[in-house]
Amino acid sequence: MLKAEKILLSFILALLIPGVAIAASGDLSISESDIRFSNPNFMEGATTTIYATVKNNSNKDLKGVVRFTVNGTILGADQPISVFANGSGGVFTPWTPSFGSQKINIKLIPWDPSLDDSSNNSVTLNVFSVQDTDRDGIPNHLDPDDDGDGVPDELDAFPLDPNEQYDTDGDGIGDNADPDDDNDGVPDEFDAFPLDPDEQQDTDGDGIGDNADPDDDGDGLTDLEEILLGTEPLNPDTDGDGVPDGEDAFPLDPTEQYDTDGDGIGNNADPDDDNDGIPDHLDPFPLDKAPEVILNKIPKTLSLHKEILLDASKSTDHDGHITSYLWEINGEIKKEANHLRYKFTETGIKTIKITITDNVGQKTSKEFQIKIVNSTYTRQIIMTVLSILLATIIYFKYIAVAKKD
Repeated sequence: MLKAEKILLSFILALLIPGVAIAASGDLSISESDIRFSNPNFMEGATTTIYATVKNNSNKDLKGVVRFTVNGTILGADQPISVFANGSGGVFTPWTPSFGSQKINIKLIPWDPSLDDSSNNSVTLNVFSVQDTDRDGIPNHLDPDDDGDGVPDELDAFPLDPNEQYDTDGDGIGDNADPDDDNDGVPDEFDAFPLDPDEQQDTDGDGIGDNADPDDDGDGLTDLEEILLGTEPLNPDTDGDGVPDGEDAFPLDPTEQYDTDGDGIGNNADPDDDNDGIPDHLDPFPLDKAPEVILNKIPKTLSLHKEILLDASKSTDHDGHITSYLWEINGEIKKEANHLRYKFTETGIKTIKITITDNVGQKTSKEFQIKIVNSTYTRQIIMTVLSILLATIIYFKYIAVAKKD
């Protein structure tokens, strides 16, 4: 009977003095004021540490674990804790926030739940972490390049996706993932201009699409010229003889390619390719026309010591260019130039020779003669003769008549 009375007394005391009952049984607690962060300015990707302080409201040493969850996901492992009677202890865990609203829950789990007051074992905090897509420490609203891909947001079709920057066809799929960037129906791997819906092919590889290129195959003939000639605008060598249509004098004849002299007969069939009058088998330069000497007007006679200009600068080479000029007088080399200024110091017939050489080594020479006279001596003779003639006339007209009278 005495034992029953003691149990009943204990029950009445527990109801009348609940604090005494709790203290006697043991209680671990945690509250919002017991939670703090190493960095309360939450930002996506910026790791912070969550600290939690657990209090022991009893005269017993108590143990338990603390569990951290964010948006229902447990952070790491449960943190064991041992708190002395009427003391406190702390645990912590690192946390890297994602962008947006975050529901943080810290839950205290005593080892002996039967002795604990569960009403103070959990704290929930609602926080918000600002966006920092590239996690460079600069929040997006201050970052000129949110995804850190090197393209400013104002030029980036996908400012929050570091793997995409452009959307050429505006279909919502970035060019890196889009198999047809310009949406022209030709997959990028087969499209010479994957970012240009107006071009797909570049037959001659000159960087100009066939639609805009007047010469698609790059053979030197425009597409229109090829249509008129009957050659293929997309085949640079229609007759397949190894010579591009634009360089082939006979683009539809695989047996002929060139017509050096332009006589309408291909070199393969022409016995005189350069039409210089020398058959090819005797011509050391069968494909090269000899250069042509063209001189200024040269007098037949020239006074002694008078300077003369000999000019061959207008000489020409129809299938190349002239590389040298050589002047000779009576077999003696005088000058290498396209012109010669010269004074003769002796009278007589002088033989002048000009030799020009073209870029393949073929030479042409031209000779001519000039008579060099001493015009002063000639004038003296003429004056003497005239004086004698005048004296004779005077004699017979005046002196002889006077004697007769």
